[in-house]
Amino acid sequence: MKVLYSRITEAIKAKPKIESLCEDLTLIGIEVDEIKSFQGDKVIDFDLTPNRGDCFSVKGLARDYCAFKDKKFSSETKTSFKGETKFSKKIKLSAKEACPSYSAVSISNLRLKKKFPGYIKKALKGAGIQSIHPLVDIVNFVMLENGQPMHVFDQDKIEGDIEVRFAKTKEKIKILSEKNIKLAKDCLVIADEKEPIAFAGISGGLNHSVTKKTQNFLIESAFFDPTTIKGKARKYGFQTDASQRFERGVDFNLHEDALKKALIIIQGVYQADISNVETIKNKYFPKQKSINVSLEDVNLKLGTNLKENTIKSILNRLEIKLIKKNKNNLTFEVPSHRFDLSIKEDLIEEIARMVGYDNLPQIKNDPIAQHYEKSDYDFINEIKTFMVNKGFNEVINYSFLDRQALEYLDLENKSISLKNPLNNSLSTLRTSLLPSLTNNLEFNINRGQNFLNIFEIGKSFSKDTLMEELNLAGLIYDDEKFKNWNTNQNYDFYYLKGILENLFEEFRIEKIFWKKSQNDLLHPYASADIYLKNKLIGSVGSINPRFIKLLGLNKAFLYFEIKVESLPRNYLRKLVAPSIFPTSQRDFSFEIDNKVSYEQIENCINFSSKNFLIGTKIFDVYDGKNISNGKKSIAFRVLWGSSKKTLSEEEINKEANLIILGMQKKLGAILR
Repeated sequence: MKVLYSRITEAIKAKPKIESLCEDLTLIGIEVDEIKSFQGDKVIDFDLTPNRGDCFSVKGLARDYCAFKDKKFSSETKTSFKGETKFSKKIKLSAKEACPSYSAVSISNLRLKKKFPGYIKKALKGAGIQSIHPLVDIVNFVMLENGQPMHVFDQDKIEGDIEVRFAKTKEKIKILSEKNIKLAKDCLVIADEKEPIAFAGISGGLNHSVTKKTQNFLIESAFFDPTTIKGKARKYGFQTDASQRFERGVDFNLHEDALKKALIIIQGVYQADISNVETIKNKYFPKQKSINVSLEDVNLKLGTNLKENTIKSILNRLEIKLIKKNKNNLTFEVPSHRFDLSIKEDLIEEIARMVGYDNLPQIKNDPIAQHYEKSDYDFINEIKTFMVNKGFNEVINYSFLDRQALEYLDLENKSISLKNPLNNSLSTLRTSLLPSLTNNLEFNINRGQNFLNIFEIGKSFSKDTLMEELNLAGLIYDDEKFKNWNTNQNYDFYYLKGILENLFEEFRIEKIFWKKSQNDLLHPYASADIYLKNKLIGSVGSINPRFIKLLGLNKAFLYFEIKVESLPRNYLRKLVAPSIFPTSQRDFSFEIDNKVSYEQIENCINFSSKNFLIGTKIFDVYDGKNISNGKKSIAFRVLWGSSKKTLSEEEINKEANLIILGMQKKLGAILR
């Protein structure tokens, strides 16, 4: 929300330095995003949290500032206004709970009697609100000052009386931005006897809007229940000044008074025939809440020793009045503009804000020596440290993204769409971390980065299980044309696989197996699925070539994704003393069928030679001259050893023969 510095200083009846003003407001939770010069003034852009709808106005900001600085804030008395004619239309509140009160007034024979106030135009321009018509500008100015959105209709375009109701089946409206909207049954509308004339609390209808030719006007001002308005504008892919305020909650005692304030300004600028203000209320009109809190509650939560009079004074500055007092309990009445206050902890937070978080006492606890078990948080942090040490940079993305990003990678089938997304680009829960990392890749490539190695630990979601999974994913992209003279690193499938092998070794995760990948996202001949025992926990490899053009890339990238929750937490290290006896090794070379995997060979060796076996390592694979068709030559080294003795030649020969026999019988291998 953008506000002129001069409007705030006028409201607080003081002129602190703008830096000091912004610092004080930030201290009480009203964050300042930006300050810009504007026509000899300053525009302050505030980033307000969703719960502080009361601060979406100059009055709201000034009220909180004065409360913090313990300055008197002049909360204006009710505005009095008397119309000259009777309001001619009837108002019917059919959606009784969604709109429990509605005010309207008619204006005709508008004649300018003095120059239109420049401060109104300046305030609107500073706030980024387009000037449309003098009456519209006035009601928008009152909205900026007091927080109550209002709307001006061309009364001659309204057929019959006014009804506040929910939309009917297949009903449509063309709003002021010229966007056609097909209204759902839970959309609240203002309607005449023929059709909707406004999307209630969000936008007026274009067909009933004012123009330069408008002769007769109708201004509405109403209280709409926030739960009815919340999320409706975002559902249709837009946001308005009115929806921002109504979905957060507008003071339910403000709408009639704000309308009268607008009429006073109109009377000051124009001669006009103005009707009386017609207000309809029903039994669902909100009542002010009360909250009980004790002195002990406040001081226990904040670690303070505040007296009762101090607490009363602080809350009174925020217009939170003490209405009842018992022995231990104080009952306070919540003002109508504070929708965010409902429990005692809310009042305690308000006291903390006004005291100042930096002024709350710091209680130093005596250290206690104790053993504690590592948490999942510690485990994840250790994984992050490992990845950073391997040269990766961490990225953090939203768990939801544009559905199109999933469609590019054929991942949309199991996705879950949000009913109330923040916007269209964040409408779907991700089923994998891959789309998020490809977005990061695209962002960096567009900014001239030709090398990227990033990782993320985040959640993915699936419609099948309706469960969220914590995953570790990483991406390497290398398209650098000119490398450093001393750089010869080849980033390929084996490089990334090696990093994951180091990861499993670092965290003492055993019984990891690598199998040919069934993941369609990865290259069929440069990828692997990762198994822990017999459970699939992830995949690694080069991206499938068919996605390269779809993603607008010049070159493939390497990618892996692992289910973090499937990894065992082996916090206690197993220390094994090295053997004092020498090891023995033998090299073998076999001709074997091309389809036989290394995993099969390793399993065969482990099964055949169970005694003294330490490990196996392949050092050569060949399929060319002197090798039969459909065959390959594979050479590997086997290592044996014992912690109790030096192995004899006879023992080594026995184990070697068992391996040769096993390879011949189980895999049809021929010793070369």
